[in-house]
Amino acid sequence: MHRYNTAWFWLIISLVCLFFSNSWAAGIQVKAELRPSTFALDQEAELIITVDGTSSAQPDLPNAQGLHFQPRGQSQQTSWVNGQVSASVAFNFVVQADKPGQYTIGPVNVTAEGKTYTTQPLSCTVSPAQHSGSVQAAPQQGSNVPSLSADETAKIGILRIIPEKNRFYVGEIIPFTIKAHFKPRQRININSTPVFNGENFLLHDLDKDPVQRQEQFMGQFGTSLTWQGALSAVKEGPTFLAVQLDVDLLVPQQRQRGADPFDMFNDSFFDNFFNNYTKREVKLASPEKQVTVLPLPTKNRPANFTGAVGTFSLAVTASPVNGKVGEPISLKIKIDGKGNFDRVQAAVLSDSKGWKMYPASANFTGQNGGKGEKTFEQAIIPTDSSLSAVPSLRFSYFDSVAGEYVTLNSEPIPLQLQANSDAVASPTQSTPVPSQNKTPARRQEPAAPSLPLTPGEMVHSIQPLYKKQWFQGMIGGAGCCLTAGLLLDLRRKRLENNPSLLRRRLMERQLTKHFQEMKAAIGAADQQQFQEHCREAVQIWAGTTWELAPEAITLADLQTRLAADSPLLQLFTRLEQSGYAGERLDQAEMKTMLQTAQQELT
Repeated sequence: MHRYNTAWFWLIISLVCLFFSNSWAAGIQVKAELRPSTFALDQEAELIITVDGTSSAQPDLPNAQGLHFQPRGQSQQTSWVNGQVSASVAFNFVVQADKPGQYTIGPVNVTAEGKTYTTQPLSCTVSPAQHSGSVQAAPQQGSNVPSLSADETAKIGILRIIPEKNRFYVGEIIPFTIKAHFKPRQRININSTPVFNGENFLLHDLDKDPVQRQEQFMGQFGTSLTWQGALSAVKEGPTFLAVQLDVDLLVPQQRQRGADPFDMFNDSFFDNFFNNYTKREVKLASPEKQVTVLPLPTKNRPANFTGAVGTFSLAVTASPVNGKVGEPISLKIKIDGKGNFDRVQAAVLSDSKGWKMYPASANFTGQNGGKGEKTFEQAIIPTDSSLSAVPSLRFSYFDSVAGEYVTLNSEPIPLQLQANSDAVASPTQSTPVPSQNKTPARRQEPAAPSLPLTPGEMVHSIQPLYKKQWFQGMIGGAGCCLTAGLLLDLRRKRLENNPSLLRRRLMERQLTKHFQEMKAAIGAADQQQFQEHCREAVQIWAGTTWELAPEAITLADLQTRLAADSPLLQLFTRLEQSGYAGERLDQAEMKTMLQTAQQELT
């Protein structure tokens, strides 16, 4: 009977293992989502292809006649729940249309773990463009300020935008100059920085205050204002660059003269001294500057390309390089150069076998003209004692000058790993000494001297060693050291087995650093640095809380997951408005935003 019960037991175990192995094999699922499914011709949509059940996959480029798809990077998510590991990877594409109509996207083929999976087809509707070709005279939405056309602007002066070049790639950072020339004797107050028309360009930086000087233009000396900045395009094809500028025109009112012909002030010469001025708010418009935005080539595009365009360099360090299996190694990845750093993601290991990896945190330091440095910190854990080096890391970008893709590879970093279990030395066996059976010769012992009979100092009792205070103190100190060592070991194992706690502590250190940088930016009245560190602080909090890649967090994610009246959502919305619309933040508002960030993120 016992043998039958054992057979039934192993049969049930085999069936359970077979069931779970089939479930794991069928665990990979792919899906596609289009946001939004209806958009205008002069707008764009986002296609997201999500692969659940693996962290490594490669989708084919979507294909639909009349639609264009541009890769915009990927994000990975890994979670540990009750010892079970689940992973997913998402690929983002920007969708643009040639003309209005109904379109069908897909199905899209995705290769994962040697097998091919297929997404469901998606339908979308493209409506006619919402903006006309001449956007100069159109007032901004929600504004009652009249706009002047380019011809009307020419009566006051001229406003123009001058890009560094007229043909450039999608995502390429293009420096530009905005010039505003005003005719002599024009009285004008500037109310804002220049604002771009349309939605095809992203503004990366723009001077807060223009350079003002007296210059000759079209044969006349007048006041000129100059702004320097950098932008990038998000949609390929021929398009136009145009800007608007909010100003106050001070229009003189004619003074009423007296009837006395001998009145010395009854002369038009004195009008400039005694006239009153009426303020008139208008928007000056620049002529449209035609440019051509080139698509990124699909030929020879690396699999790890995330949309970075420019020229970059890669440097990688690791610490410590002498450790044990299971102990974390901190990678510091520095990518600097010139380009669209918002698309720069951490370099990836060329061979991840034998490594457990955690999401990387990012810190960006930018300069004008698209120059900057992005530093990533990533924790990796070796799981195999045979590993002798950290593999080379790869980072791919598109070189807009050479017109080709470039992949940077770091040098492998040598390691010296030890096994986690300490070797126990075998005890040394003593060599027995052979006994001597010979009986020594007896000799005459001298007589023992007489002993004194006087007693010495007497004690009432003999105190055992364990009752002595110095011994108890020594044992107590040793016990405290042993307890502290056990607690530290338990803490280390807890951190190894609890990635969420490790990420939470890493987030707290990063937030503290960003808060310090925000305070420094407020003291220096540096709005750009304040916006960058405040935005990254919110992204790090959201990415850690929702187990997403921080750099992939957008305003749409916060609107989906947070309440409409959330102070954090209002803070991020204000950052987006001031960053892309060129609005000015004073020090008082930045202090208020810093207090909100500290209250909501800590």
